[in-house]
Amino acid sequence: MRARDAQGFTLLELLVAVAIFAIAAQLGYGGLRQILDGRAALAPRYEETARLRHAVTLLERDFSAARPRAVRDALGEPAPAFVAGGGETLALFSRADAARPTLLDAVGLYRVAYRLEQGELLRDTWPVLDAVQGTRPVSRPVLAGVARFSLRCLTTDDTWTTVWPATSNDLAALPRAVEIELSLEDGRSLRRLLLPGSGG
Repeated sequence: MRARDAQGFTLLELLVAVAIFAIAAQLGYGGLRQILDGRAALAPRYEETARLRHAVTLLERDFSAARPRAVRDALGEPAPAFVAGGGETLALFSRADAARPTLLDAVGLYRVAYRLEQGELLRDTWPVLDAVQGTRPVSRPVLAGVARFSLRCLTTDDTWTTVWPATSNDLAALPRAVEIELSLEDGRSLRRLLLPGSGG
């Protein structure tokens, strides 16, 4: 028995062990390769979903922070606090931001607009509410690949309209709700109900 132990493994035993190891390594590599390929295929979709989630979160925050503060336009004429429909701007409104306090208010207010330009949803912000001639907005892209963006506003008498203000009587009025519908170029679509002025 000791003579056999001193000899070690036979060539046949070594070949069988190497063959088993090679088969196990091939199976392991194949499984790992499938996982890596699947992850690479899902990465662009995950990034698109993350961008869409960011855009929706930004829309929800902006609309919930809308305030019933009418403004004056660059010519000094009264302008509504919330404007939707008509023209290339999808929505334009006064927005509160507690992180931007002013000397007179505990909460800073500024103007925000959303518009669609060449398949890209853009967010414009003005540093002041009552702009003067020459005041330019800061424009930032929110989401690319947008085929269509539409919204409609809920009035106080529970009717939907695509144009706001619904009447010219109250320039400070906000819609009770805003429904947005976002259609992307890849065929996906999204609908959300937002509540202007519902934020703290």
